[in-house]
Amino acid sequence: MDEEAVSYLSSLRDDEEILLEDIEGTQAHVIMLYEQGIISGDEARQILRALEELKGEAAEGKIELRGGFEDVHELIESYIISRVGREVGGKVHSGRSRNDQVALDIRLRVRRYLLEIWREALSLGRALLSRAEEEKEAMIIHYTHLQHAQVGYISHYLLAHLDHLLRDLERLEACYHRVNKSPLGACAIAGSTLPLNRNRVAELLGFDGLVENSVDAVSSRDFALEAVAVAAIMMTNLSRVAEDLIIWSSSEFGYVELPDELASPSSVMPHKKNPCILELLRAKSGKIIGLLTSLLTIMKGTPTGYNRDLQEAKTLIWEALKEARDSAKILTKVVQGIRFREERILERVEESYAPAIELAEALMIHAKLSLRDAHKLVGALVRQLHDEEKSLKDLDYKTLEDVSEKVLGKRVNLPEEDLRKAINPKEATKARKTAGASTPNEIARVLEERRESLEKTAEGFEINLKKLLRSREKFEETIFMLIR
Repeated sequence: MDEEAVSYLSSLRDDEEILLEDIEGTQAHVIMLYEQGIISGDEARQILRALEELKGEAAEGKIELRGGFEDVHELIESYIISRVGREVGGKVHSGRSRNDQVALDIRLRVRRYLLEIWREALSLGRALLSRAEEEKEAMIIHYTHLQHAQVGYISHYLLAHLDHLLRDLERLEACYHRVNKSPLGACAIAGSTLPLNRNRVAELLGFDGLVENSVDAVSSRDFALEAVAVAAIMMTNLSRVAEDLIIWSSSEFGYVELPDELASPSSVMPHKKNPCILELLRAKSGKIIGLLTSLLTIMKGTPTGYNRDLQEAKTLIWEALKEARDSAKILTKVVQGIRFREERILERVEESYAPAIELAEALMIHAKLSLRDAHKLVGALVRQLHDEEKSLKDLDYKTLEDVSEKVLGKRVNLPEEDLRKAINPKEATKARKTAGASTPNEIARVLEERRESLEKTAEGFEINLKKLLRSREKFEETIFMLIR
């Protein structure tokens, strides 16, 4: 081929991510070829020894992916032939196409990334749970429209994001099982006349089973789209945490402070402490959404079967999954190290009109007002207090009587004790009765249940990890038995 055409076609410089996966996939294929009588024991031994040497060099970073090869598959086959000769090495690709080979490599690599993201997401979940337990009694204002909405607890806020993350973990686990299927043995697209044992290759590589349909096996990339979509959803959730912490760390809010080791100084302003890590996480979530869009756009116009368009998808997949893994890891450090400035937060809580909804509900319960009348009355009370530059805690019984007569044409009968409880943030939060509310009893219950949920998710991770490790041990034992 024309040299520039080869360079344009080549994915070699992008294939470093799947070098080890391609070697191990080839080893599993060679073992199966021997066991099926397609190659001899001596031929398998020679090829496997060459691949073990190559794997060792790759692990040490000694392999340079360059030369006039279209991809890593071609490079590895050429390497084997250079070591054992064409007569033996030329059999390594028997019954296999680069179409099912690259599909295998991508699944192996995506599987590894999903496990890494799974591990980091579990660490982040544990950090959120731990901080929620630490901040169990610390109050904060919950916001809607970035305006004071209701008074609650920092722990309740952290548990909300833990619930987001637990759903991300559910998606990760479900996606992992769809990824963990072997496409090898589909050949170019319709299978092979050689007696290939596809299940044996799947077993050697720790897969749960096969992508059975050969057309599906070589042409589908929905498993990778799903993995990146799961990563994009998780990153969107993490970005919202980052956005909150950026806002709360500003001088105007002053609710949180990043530890020095996770904040950036200004190059010229000596007083600055910038939340650059969180800003980058916020930007990286946008990048992953863009990568997902690119992948979807590549796939949507690709005819069924293998097409070279799919080559361009690989680097987008790696980048998206790598960024998601690293972002979960760094946010764990932020959650563990951030300081909630509780004195500052409590000042804002005590100044806030946020308990107004509890006052309205107290009027409904004790004064038997309708919601609309209670809403109208409390709105008028807040307006008057605001004009007088007072907070809701300054409301007295006489003001309540005067404003109710003016607004509703009657004096409401709300006992003084119930009035005081309704406008006291700590008392108001304790009075909530709904499941999942930002109230001490519900927070204590949810903390225990989420601890159990995290443990269950961690068990699922360990089960899948151990299964892979057992498969790898058997795989390596098989290789050792054949090359000794």
